[in-house]
Formats: sequence, C-alpha cells, structure tokens
Amino acid sequence: MIMKLKIKIIGPKVHDVGYRVFLLKHAMNMALPGLSTYNWDEEDHQEVIALVKGDEGRIKAFLKTVEKDKPELAEVTTVTSEPYDGYVGRTSEVAMLCYAMLIRPAGQGHPTAA
Repeated sequence: MIMKLKIKIIGPKVHDVGYRVFLLKHAMNMALPGLSTYNWDEEDHQEVIALVKGDEGRIKAFLKTVEKDKPELAEVTTVTSEPYDGYVGRTSEVAMLCYAMLIRPAGQGHPTAA
C-alpha cells in the first residue's frame, strides 16, 4: 500500500548540517520513489521538513531511521510525523538539487551563468 508522510525534524541546529543529503541517502537506500525536503524557521527553533512517499513498510523503516540517526553536527530535540495528502516530489529531484549545491559554491550565481 502506498503511503505519504510529513516528517518534521526540530531542534536548535538542524539547518546547514547536511540533513538533505542524509535524508536523500536513506530514501535512496530504501528505494523510496518520493522525497521532498525543505528548511523552515520558527522563532525559537529550526525545522527540516521531509515529505515522503512509498510503500508502507519502506516509509516506516525510513521514519525509524530518521528518529534514531542524524547528521553528526545536528542538534535535534524532536522528530514528529503525520499523514500527508499533498504533492511529494521525486527522490531524483532532491538528488539533482544536492548535486547542484555541491558543484556550485554559494554566491556564485546560476550554474549556467557565464
């Protein structure tokens, strides 16, 4: 059965610590076809939001991994999850974004700019 889930990773330091690559690696290892990620700032904490789509067993395994593991520099206080109805992008789209961020240093403009 196909399932979609919204996962929130909350803490004082969850941005700029490699969470997108961490989530991508685990989504790819578990063959999840759907993954979208983004950062969100609240007044007193940071959040990484992961929207995932796949079969129920793989989604549950992914959630268990996210609940027990984290990037080395991350400071996580809470991981929450809830059913999700909206659009979830393809895991390959997150892979392309991560690759583009690796080959183009910040502040260097659009990757195709001359």
